[in-house]
Amino acid sequence: MNQPLPTALLPFLSLLAFPAPTGTGPQEVTVLTEDLCASCTIEITPDVVLGADGESVIGSAWDIRRLSDGRFTMAFQNISAWAEFTVFSADGSDFRRVGREGEGPGEYAHVVWVREHGEELYVFDNQRRRMTVLDAGFEVARTMPVPCLVCNGFGMAVLPGGAVALNYFMPRGSREEAFSADAGFALHILAPDGEPLHLLDEIPTKSPLTPTEDPHRFLDIAADGSLLSLHLTSYRIDRWDPATGELLQTFKRAADWFPDGQSYSHPAAPGRPPATGTRAMHLDESGRLWVHLSRPAPDWGNRLERTPPDAHPEWGPWKYGPGSSEGVIEVLDLESGRVLVSQVLDLDGDWGQFFAPGWMAVYDEEAIPQYRMWRMKLVGLD
Repeated sequence: MNQPLPTALLPFLSLLAFPAPTGTGPQEVTVLTEDLCASCTIEITPDVVLGADGESVIGSAWDIRRLSDGRFTMAFQNISAWAEFTVFSADGSDFRRVGREGEGPGEYAHVVWVREHGEELYVFDNQRRRMTVLDAGFEVARTMPVPCLVCNGFGMAVLPGGAVALNYFMPRGSREEAFSADAGFALHILAPDGEPLHLLDEIPTKSPLTPTEDPHRFLDIAADGSLLSLHLTSYRIDRWDPATGELLQTFKRAADWFPDGQSYSHPAAPGRPPATGTRAMHLDESGRLWVHLSRPAPDWGNRLERTPPDAHPEWGPWKYGPGSSEGVIEVLDLESGRVLVSQVLDLDGDWGQFFAPGWMAVYDEEAIPQYRMWRMKLVGLD
């Protein structure tokens, strides 16, 4: 959150009229109980490969989604591919690239999220501060402004009525008020035309535009239409009423291996294990919540490596070698407040990117960049 304020947005900010903040405190706090299902396991099987053609996968992905018809969308971290995203066929045999560099309709600077809503795709460009809605043929149906200052967030969800929930940190008010504000908001619900409806999840600031805690959240929509947000650096899930902005319930996972509020990353050093943090959250068709997280491997101390002599000085003398962290999937039953499954992932020595209920993607760039997609299924539940 220490990036400079985009000057091009400043005149626009003074014209914004933001709604009053809502959701000041939880109505109910539930501590999740580790009551594991003894017969349950997550079954992981290899499936389709996306890529291997040298064109469709442009380095590592930032966002992967599976559409309702089985196709996949993929937006990338590589700056050379920021202005577009790839749409793959369900079997990975065909693809098309959507988007191009520019400022006009259907043109982007940095695509970070692609979300399906009915027959439309919502595409968020965090540098243009704009949401583009595409029809089934990938033609521009409409666009809407997104009134963010620094638009870096970890979550986006399209609500049933077409409103959008976005994660980015921003105070309310005019430009002058934003600089002097003593608090900001991690969650923003925007109407289908981009008008701000609710500001949620208030966080105090320690300096202008700098929150006192990590504001990144992962988002999903529950079966009843409520909005779920998972904290990046705390095992905490909040449930919100998107119609009123009210905080309905908070779920907390009491686990001694998850230090609350720890930085998501830090320099490697002897005696300092890798940071613990959440990585993704998705609801399955049965309403169970799947949480993906990373934590230090039991033998992380044996995997510390010296950085090469020619490495950048900021890297420090040590680095966490392969296998220093382990990926974990936990399956939660929020209705009963129960942790059903807690399973360490082992996908050919990697632990991949959890991007949708029942899917994991493992990146391979050894030859031609590609993603192996793995199906994940909860089995053994009575």
